[in-house]
Amino acid sequence: MARQSIPIESLSQLLLQLLKWFLAHSHGPRFITQKLAGAIILALIKFPESVYSIWPYPVHDVVVSIAINTPTIGTKEPLNDDAFQRVVQSLSAHDLIIILLFCTTFAEEISRADVPRHSRPPLYELLLDSTAHALAVIKPIITNTPSTITSADSFHPILVSVLKSFHSWTLSCVSADANAPVVSTLAELVPPVTEFLQIESDTTVYTTVTDVLIDFMEWADKLLTPQSMKILLNLFSGPYAASKVEKIVSKNEADDEDITEAFLNTFIFFGELVAKDIAANLRRPETRRLIELILSLLKVPGYPIEDENVSRRTLEFWDLFVESILFDDDGTLLEDANDTQLADAQCIMMEVIESLWTKLRVPDSSTAVRWTQDTRDGFFAFRKDVADLIESSYQLVQIRLYSVLVEFVVRSISVSPIDWPGVEASLYALNAITQSLTTDPPEFEVFKMLLDSNLFSLLPSSPLLRARQTSLSLIASAIPYFQSESGRKYIPSVVPYLFKCLASPSLALHASRSILQLCSECAAALTDDVPGFLNIYRDMLEHGGAIDGLAKERIAGAIAQVLQQGVDDLQQRTTYLGDLVSILAAYAEDAARVANDPAGESEARDIAASVLKSLAMVGKACREVEDFDDTNNLSTRDNHWNTNGASGRIVKDKILTIVIAISRIPSFAGDITIRQNATGVLKAGLCESSPGPFTWAPAVIVGYIRDEIVSVGRLGTLQPVFALAARLVASYSSSQTLDIRDSCVQLLEVLYTGALVPNNATTENSDPDVDQGMLDVLGSYLPRYLDVIFASLYFQPLILQFAVTMVTAKEPLVVKSAVKFWYDLLNLSPDSQSPGLDDAVRQVIDITGPPLMSAVGSAISGAAARSLVPEYAKLIKAFFRTNSGRAQQWLTASLQIESCPPHKARARRIFVEKVARLRGRPPTETVVKDFWIAERGQTFDYV
Repeated sequence: MARQSIPIESLSQLLLQLLKWFLAHSHGPRFITQKLAGAIILALIKFPESVYSIWPYPVHDVVVSIAINTPTIGTKEPLNDDAFQRVVQSLSAHDLIIILLFCTTFAEEISRADVPRHSRPPLYELLLDSTAHALAVIKPIITNTPSTITSADSFHPILVSVLKSFHSWTLSCVSADANAPVVSTLAELVPPVTEFLQIESDTTVYTTVTDVLIDFMEWADKLLTPQSMKILLNLFSGPYAASKVEKIVSKNEADDEDITEAFLNTFIFFGELVAKDIAANLRRPETRRLIELILSLLKVPGYPIEDENVSRRTLEFWDLFVESILFDDDGTLLEDANDTQLADAQCIMMEVIESLWTKLRVPDSSTAVRWTQDTRDGFFAFRKDVADLIESSYQLVQIRLYSVLVEFVVRSISVSPIDWPGVEASLYALNAITQSLTTDPPEFEVFKMLLDSNLFSLLPSSPLLRARQTSLSLIASAIPYFQSESGRKYIPSVVPYLFKCLASPSLALHASRSILQLCSECAAALTDDVPGFLNIYRDMLEHGGAIDGLAKERIAGAIAQVLQQGVDDLQQRTTYLGDLVSILAAYAEDAARVANDPAGESEARDIAASVLKSLAMVGKACREVEDFDDTNNLSTRDNHWNTNGASGRIVKDKILTIVIAISRIPSFAGDITIRQNATGVLKAGLCESSPGPFTWAPAVIVGYIRDEIVSVGRLGTLQPVFALAARLVASYSSSQTLDIRDSCVQLLEVLYTGALVPNNATTENSDPDVDQGMLDVLGSYLPRYLDVIFASLYFQPLILQFAVTMVTAKEPLVVKSAVKFWYDLLNLSPDSQSPGLDDAVRQVIDITGPPLMSAVGSAISGAAARSLVPEYAKLIKAFFRTNSGRAQQWLTASLQIESCPPHKARARRIFVEKVARLRGRPPTETVVKDFWIAERGQTFDYV
């Protein structure tokens, strides 16, 4: 390599020339001087092994070179300390700045992340050894106290340079060896650096000092001595910090904004650093003062994010404070915490939360309208962070906080005018606590105060929309209480409020989510309300055009949850279900009517999709309960849902009629959205083990699939139909389920003749979505119905042509589906299969093995994209694990070893032998990848 071929003499001459240029341009633009310093260090980084032999004292030589204005490289005997110090003292201010720039660049460049690992040890050693010379320049300047400075204009630029150099040099030494003696020497200079915080007349000096302190706090155990920590604690708990905090809280515009920001960063960072020590010594005077100052920062006026960002900055400290009080270093909850300490900490956190509570209050409309989206997002992100703090600190403040918040709400709604922003902030905090409560907590006794008040009768008339939104979230969080015996009596007072909120488009989603959860968990307490629910739902569909469709769908699911879990009588349940389905049928008729007008096609599609999604929600509710409903025996349920003329069968047929009618509306027949939602309804009962309103016979599902493929067509949107077909077969793949072999035969014919043939699957013009869907269906046949495929008239075109060809398709997702099909087939376990199926597997492999391995061999010989090589390796592993001897023959034949040039034939033969020896073990993938790389040549894409 070039780096090794440069003689030491040449490298020395290079460094000498670079140093000469560095001196020559030292009075020019600063960025040029810095670039030249970087070039010198880069030469050292490139040739680290020659560092000590060429330039053992770089800082010493640069100082001397600048002092005598002559470049000097490779000094073997450096000046003694006194002589070197005299040289430093003789330098001008400009010379010192140039030397410090070199030191800063030296430290920063060798610590860069992109420095080669092998270069670091000698460079770090050179850095540590050069620290004495660097300190000879840095220390005299840093130890100048601010009171001794006579000319700020001349001294401040040097001070900024020395602080930056000290900063970079120290951190680089810590990176090199945090335990090196020079690190301790450097750490002793932190106290005098701290004194420069007195210089507020120069923003650059002040912000540079704070940058040094903050970065050193990251390495506090190495860089902050006990003396330094004591100085910082006294500084940040004393009059200086109190004065700065007072200016921040009062928003004193006379204070420099950059200085205020720099102080705030340093102050809070120090607080976080000593949070554990603060928690352990709450009654120590300086600790108490520091807490009071950090707490004072929460009193900054204005809304978080928009008018002030101070409150947000303190949250991390309070998180650490709570964690230090409650947990040990291993994150284990402390069981022997001091009672006095806990009491003090509880009082502190109650005061913190009280201050943060004022920041939770949402702005009035005149203020909110001025906010940008970013401001709004930032404010609500802050609220979430506060909620997280309240939740994490609740183990400390406990029910005391819960009581205070509830009492505030009850007190506020009893006077006029009502403080709705305060009520909403309290409800928001209560929700953060309530959603984390354990079973039957004492807080629920306090929560009853809210329910006994007139809160939910007043909320509908509140001008603050956010108050209603937050109350809906609180109700959802309190559902465990409504499930309890004492909470059930409050459900009738809460449910009307929830349904009132449905009328507001802005609240419908929140309300519907709470209603769905309440109906799901407290169904038995709501059965008497079903007729009212149905009336509200009918009115919602007829007149709630602006309400989000998801809200409508949730209400349908909520009503179904109550029916299935709360109504024990099967006939009564069916009657209610019939009413619900009739409401949806009427809504579907609206879709058909609106669709007749071309201008209403989009609205019609939305209505139709909402009907189908609602039916799917109802089906999910029915499915969840029917499996556990033991009130009627299986025979009774079968007659009820499947006998012609039975009330259950009538409802069931009406559901199917709605699905088919919507699917056949001419303006969007074959529409992919409609197909997705229609098939979602039909899938709802496929996993059922007992009869129900959504458990249609396999022949019904096959009939729908046939109509969609043959009558409607539109191959490009058939993915949902293929997914339905795969789910149908998979639902009956277990030997404990009904054998649907006849339906599988019909399904195979429909899919082949209606989709695969028209799609021209084995040509480049085929639709990859159709190909992938068909492969997924074939895969669903494997566990139980592979013999159906094998015995089919379409075995040869389906398997020998289609499934094999798709292994080398152009579309990667199709290839992955094809590989999965073959992989699953090869791994079918004979022990768990019937003898007939086991025989079918063997016959399929006998017939397809050679052409399939031929396709794989072509792919791994370089034709495949790189991303697909692991897929082919997976297939090879399966072949060699299950059919090792024949797989070796097939792979050898596919690679055409006999017709290859000798060198390639040898490589291919070795590859086959390696794969055969591995017999499908994990290293096979690496072997295949290496073979593909060797074979691909220049004619294949390297993707």
